[in-house]
Amino acid sequence: MCEDTPTTNSVQHEFVVLTWTADCRLTGPAVRRVIGVWATMPDQSTNVSKGMHMTAQFGKQLGGKLAVAALLLVMSGCGSAAQPAVSTPSKPASASVPVSPASQASAAPASAASAKPQASAQTSAAGQPASWDQVLAAAKAEGQIVIRSQSGQTVADALTVGFSKAYPDIKVDYSGAGGSETVTKLVTERQANRFTVDVGLHGTTTLFDMMKADALDPIAQYLVGPQTQELSKWMGGKYTYADDAGKYVIMLTAGVSVPFIYNPTVVPKADFKSWKDLLNPKYKGKLAMFDPMVAGNGTAMAQFLYVTPSLGKDYLQTLFSQQGVILSRDDRQLSDWVGRNQYPIGIAAQGFEALALKKQGVPIDFMSADQLQEGSFLTTSFGSVAVMNKAPHPNAVKVYLNWLLSKEGQESLSKASGYPSRRTDADTSGLIPETIPTAGKDYVELNKESYVRSRAETTDFLKTVIKQ
Repeated sequence: MCEDTPTTNSVQHEFVVLTWTADCRLTGPAVRRVIGVWATMPDQSTNVSKGMHMTAQFGKQLGGKLAVAALLLVMSGCGSAAQPAVSTPSKPASASVPVSPASQASAAPASAASAKPQASAQTSAAGQPASWDQVLAAAKAEGQIVIRSQSGQTVADALTVGFSKAYPDIKVDYSGAGGSETVTKLVTERQANRFTVDVGLHGTTTLFDMMKADALDPIAQYLVGPQTQELSKWMGGKYTYADDAGKYVIMLTAGVSVPFIYNPTVVPKADFKSWKDLLNPKYKGKLAMFDPMVAGNGTAMAQFLYVTPSLGKDYLQTLFSQQGVILSRDDRQLSDWVGRNQYPIGIAAQGFEALALKKQGVPIDFMSADQLQEGSFLTTSFGSVAVMNKAPHPNAVKVYLNWLLSKEGQESLSKASGYPSRRTDADTSGLIPETIPTAGKDYVELNKESYVRSRAETTDFLKTVIKQ
């Protein structure tokens, strides 16, 4: 095996060793050492700044086998010397976990707001998975996570306060807005080559719009924290994806949408075994519904009735044409109508206003989906999560998802959304009991992509049966 390091300081001995080394198979480091030693020989130091001349002289002394390699290396060195040095910021916009020395030497800094950040490393320099401690250290170095979600202080607190207490070194930049506003702003920024957002927590319709804009990353690569590995504690022993590909959008909450609220002083619960019982002539003129022609629970409930084989178009046609259903776009108004017995049955009420009135002693109850033959559907509200591609803080994303998917994070999300988590060990106290899914029972998942994409079909049909 050839040695590539001289063993003596004697110039004459160095020359002998180098001549012998030139006949061996040299690696890049060996050639660099050869040139470095040769450049210290008498009468050669003045040639270092004259790359081509030095190479010619070196080639004559060591023979042709090394001349080409020497030429390339000298030319490379000259090129490097001719280019300005690139400064490296003390705190990069995106830290990787971990970065090998070779990568650090060649990586150029980039602005997180205007350039594509480096991908977060999944393995260590030795080829082993990065440890959780390494991820935490890199996340702290990034120092921030940017979240876009629903508006409202209650929601903001639920998604940030617990995390900030657990990880005070990672600042949370949170902004809440409606779905369309969120998507419009995100797309506009990205078209300007600005990638500022890490995580989106919204309804699946909003996240699908982000996916359509090619803004999402497959989320599995970010699920590396210990809390994210507790799949046995989730419904079905797995995460439930909303997108057809099963890669981008995870649904975190799963609340049974209450079919309708009712006034128990005038509406006997025993009257109902099926949705078809609402067609009883005695309830004509006594039904109200959250308007299914605007985005909200009314649209979703109408779609559920539309896609249920035993109900479908005929049922909706009869319901709206014969029963005189009154529509409202205000959930509080709908609940007030039921409580005052103006319209004692309120279809597709969100339930939160009704619960508040019920606690005040107003006569309002919730019809359980389990009591109706056709049941109801699951809703996630704003409780679905996705990760933006080119996220500026990829390691902070991993840490945030680890907290969000923990028992603590899911209980916080559940209280803010009003719906139970799909994490089955999360506390459900304080929730409307009728929204908690029954174990082993199948429900329609209207927040999945196939249903969301076909929702317009329901709306188009409703336009033919609802008289505005």
